[in-house]
Amino acid sequence: MHNYKALKSASKVSVRKQEVVDQVADEDLGIEKRSHEELQVVSKKYDSNTGEAQDDFVRTYSLSDVKHKVDHCKSQVTKLEAEQADWEQLETDLKAL
Repeated sequence: MHNYKALKSASKVSVRKQEVVDQVADEDLGIEKRSHEELQVVSKKYDSNTGEAQDDFVRTYSLSDVKHKVDHCKSQVTKLEAEQADWEQLETDLKAL
């Protein structure tokens, strides 16, 4: 999530575990309640013209999706560091001429 640390520091986002009801119980029909838990990031929203609070924006995440993003970022850092090292070596070699 872009700027999560800054938004969290400014109290503009929070995380929560939310129970989501998939099926409401109905004792007359013998139906039991079914639900599951979601991991959510809640972002505060405001009207830019009035500053009035609007409904929060809620996005659901899974730990596996977040881990995948972390791993992807790490691989990008590794690639960029290797590219930087190549450019630095070229710069050193050119300056030596």
